[in-house]
Amino acid sequence: MPFDPAQLAAQMQNPNLATWANCDLNNQAQYIAAYTVYFNGIQTWIDQNGGDGNPFGWDNVNGLEVNGLQVVLQGPAQKAPFNDAFNDVRAHLGQPGFRLFQAAEANQRLITVLSRM
Repeated sequence: MPFDPAQLAAQMQNPNLATWANCDLNNQAQYIAAYTVYFNGIQTWIDQNGGDGNPFGWDNVNGLEVNGLQVVLQGPAQKAPFNDAFNDVRAHLGQPGFRLFQAAEANQRLITVLSRM
């Protein structure tokens, strides 16, 4: 069963997003494990609710529908928020130099975008 933008936005909400977005490189280590669980949990939810089992992001929004129609992202303006919140985070999570505050800010921006779809 597919999901709509509001359902995905609700799933992405987390009471710690503001804390993660306000951390810096010096204090982010204490939050990384919780963020990783959050991030992986979103992908699991997507897979269980209409995703195709592949990594969700700008190049794969399978399962995300508006008015019963599969969402197709057009151009950089639509793709960028999904890229930032999923593809970029996936590429850097667990790597040296990962910036939790940027990942959390990207999640917050995507929630805002989803609420407007």
